[in-house]
Amino acid sequence: MRSRLAGLGLVSLVALVLGACGGGGGGSSGPVQGSSVADQLAAAAAVQSNDTAVNSSTAFTALQDAGVPAVVINSPPKINFTVFSDGEVKTDLTAANLRFAIAKLVPGTGGEPDDWVNYIYRTETASAGVGPGGNPAMASALQANTESAAADRLEFHQEGYYTYTFAADITDPAQTQGVVFEPGRTHRVAIQLSYSNAAGETVLVNPYFDFTIDGNGNSVAVTDPNLTRKMADVSSCNSCHEKLALHGGGRVDVQFCVMCHNPGTTDANSGNVLTLATMVHKIHAGRLLHTKLEEGEGGEEFIIWGFRDSEHNFSEVGFPQDLRNCTKCHSGDNPATPQGDNWKTAVSKRACLTCHANKAGSDWEASHMVFAGTLVGAGAAATDLTNQQCKDCHRVGSALAPERVHFNQNEEHAARYKMNIEDIQVLQVPTAALEGQVQVKYFLSDPTNGDAAYQLESDSQRFGSLRIHVAYQNLVGQPTAVTEFTAYNNGGSNARVNAIDGTNDGSNHYTAVIKLPANTDTGVAAGTARVVTIGQVVEHLLEVKSATDPRPEVVPTETVNVVVQNTFQDFALTGTLNPRRTVVATEKCNQCHGALGTTSGSNTLANAFHSGARNIVEACVMCHDVNRSSSTVMTNGLAMQESYQLKRMIHGIHGSSRRTHPFTHGNPVQGAFGKDGSLPLGGIFLNDYAVRGFAPTLFNAGAAVAAGSSFATVEEMINEAATAAGYTGSPVEIENYAAEVAWPGVGINCNVCHVDNSYKNDLGPLGAVVSERPTGSDPRGYQVISPKAASCTACHDNSTVIAHVTSFGGATFGDKTQQEYLQSPRETCADCHSSGGFKGVDIVHGQE
Repeated sequence: MRSRLAGLGLVSLVALVLGACGGGGGGSSGPVQGSSVADQLAAAAAVQSNDTAVNSSTAFTALQDAGVPAVVINSPPKINFTVFSDGEVKTDLTAANLRFAIAKLVPGTGGEPDDWVNYIYRTETASAGVGPGGNPAMASALQANTESAAADRLEFHQEGYYTYTFAADITDPAQTQGVVFEPGRTHRVAIQLSYSNAAGETVLVNPYFDFTIDGNGNSVAVTDPNLTRKMADVSSCNSCHEKLALHGGGRVDVQFCVMCHNPGTTDANSGNVLTLATMVHKIHAGRLLHTKLEEGEGGEEFIIWGFRDSEHNFSEVGFPQDLRNCTKCHSGDNPATPQGDNWKTAVSKRACLTCHANKAGSDWEASHMVFAGTLVGAGAAATDLTNQQCKDCHRVGSALAPERVHFNQNEEHAARYKMNIEDIQVLQVPTAALEGQVQVKYFLSDPTNGDAAYQLESDSQRFGSLRIHVAYQNLVGQPTAVTEFTAYNNGGSNARVNAIDGTNDGSNHYTAVIKLPANTDTGVAAGTARVVTIGQVVEHLLEVKSATDPRPEVVPTETVNVVVQNTFQDFALTGTLNPRRTVVATEKCNQCHGALGTTSGSNTLANAFHSGARNIVEACVMCHDVNRSSSTVMTNGLAMQESYQLKRMIHGIHGSSRRTHPFTHGNPVQGAFGKDGSLPLGGIFLNDYAVRGFAPTLFNAGAAVAAGSSFATVEEMINEAATAAGYTGSPVEIENYAAEVAWPGVGINCNVCHVDNSYKNDLGPLGAVVSERPTGSDPRGYQVISPKAASCTACHDNSTVIAHVTSFGGATFGDKTQQEYLQSPRETCADCHSSGGFKGVDIVHGQE
């Protein structure tokens, strides 16, 4: 028996990038009979690992295994599929839960890449006045498409599966924009599927199935990985994006994306071809391409006009690690991506001429014009070079092979350098009369050579930037139950030693004594401390275009900073060891950043912060302690400096989507700024302002900044005044992180960064300083934001939230000193927001 599903519904989608999602209707089908099918599907559904939410491929493979072909093509394709949820077959799907796509894989010839070619298309007509410069690039354009399920073509069989019949007969080229059905080629059918599980949660998955068609029109599963095309797996996307969710949230797998994003899809408004390789690379290289455009080096603004003519300008999107790290997304070692090494074995212009700016004036154009003239013909443009000609030059094993020219010495050679702490001895605890002394035994090893120890003093240029610091607690009166380092910005920043200055024991293991300043009225060392290593190794730059190892050095000699595997160890300076809590993990940072502190913003900034020397979070908390207020002024209109305590700074940078006002570096103006940098009501310089390292005061505190100004206006004011005063250094810039940084995750999964659910309970014992810090002053007198408020208002920064935390939460927001806060009742935020509470932090962040 079978029942026809009633009720026509369309999946409601708001496209993130494209409005390329149309639909069709009509048709019906009959079931495939088999007495054992129901039993087999019921048994498969009972296996937890077969649940469609975690193993979407079973939607098709379970049927194939039960003898029911997943696809039948003799006229309009019939798709047979099942859905397992909570140990049972899902029986209540409607047309509103489904969209379908079907495509074939066409092998490339003459050096061209293989391509998925869709059978279903729509025509996008560009709207007048929408496009570059206000004009569409094309009147209309074809776009590969999906088919919205129609109720009269969707059937459920009591054996436990569904059949959907496409509207189009793909065997008729007149219905497929001329795409010819070739049954022997690899095909793919994919479903955009949404449903609710027993817990009421919405499940969004994209089951797909690769197959050929036999003589009877039935699907035969493609099992040879060489006969498909899988260059990236969604797990790579999700390591940054948490759960890829595009076009309203229903597109969650790149194997679905390629069904439409192939050479058959163009954005009429911009004229951009939306092949996945081109589009995704250009999106992630957006900031680099825009920078190249501004510098006259052949860049571009990559813009797509999508659903309802919404403009998506990717000029500020920056891949948060080195663009040469192709293996972040592509690897042939991953069984899920058998074509993952195509980036180095099958180069193509559609992929390579994305990160590599190639318009007029680009370095790429200049270096390839001569080859175009020789290989293509006189007067040929560099972009006229064919893919085959590209492959001939960039062939595997050559000096120009992609794997060779993407050499990233900064990160790849990090495997050679690891700092090790062997022993820590407290020789003298600081007193009012005596400096403290901490003896550290350490060595730098080469993990690629049996951890052989380097002789540091033999090469001061190479190893001279390696340092060993002691972070410790010295704020008078700070609580002792929770370790919180406070000394760096309270007189203890020089508790360090250069690694090359240690005493070599003859085996390249070193001992050094680090001096801690004597205690003062405002700084008394006590409790648990930390030895932490920072710095990088300086190597001679090696040739990128080299076919063999070892690579020769660049001539004339240049240098490059190479990442070091730094380390740390907590120890008891006085009393019992009480290690600082672990809140986040460097490994989690590096899921997106590759190597923390190196490049950023699509390679627009090398040695992104601190010359790449600080690359573990255990070092970050040493400097970015509670006393770390900055010269930067808050942008919410309040007369406060911004706190650069690590937790507040990192949340402020990454949390711009939740903020009302931007988190910045370098803003000196008190005023209510918009996230776009605008200052509609004007403002004032909060403090006397001078350019760092240049003595004259350029603006006195209270100097007006006109209404309607912006960060650009403030920069212009400062740079004009500085030039007039004789300043010849680099122009002053205000870094607006709201314009440049967006949290890449779909939701707010705090555990992407935090470990062991540490976000649920902020244990910080001290307030974050938001006032100026005069040299030699007592940090207990600095104005602070209390600990929990400092975390939460870093993302939730508007005046309503600030009023909430200071009234209901009993928080301090710059209205008390550190001393006053320590003597006040504690924040009461946990009364409502503790984990499991009715407004628990896990609940409001969607992680209950």
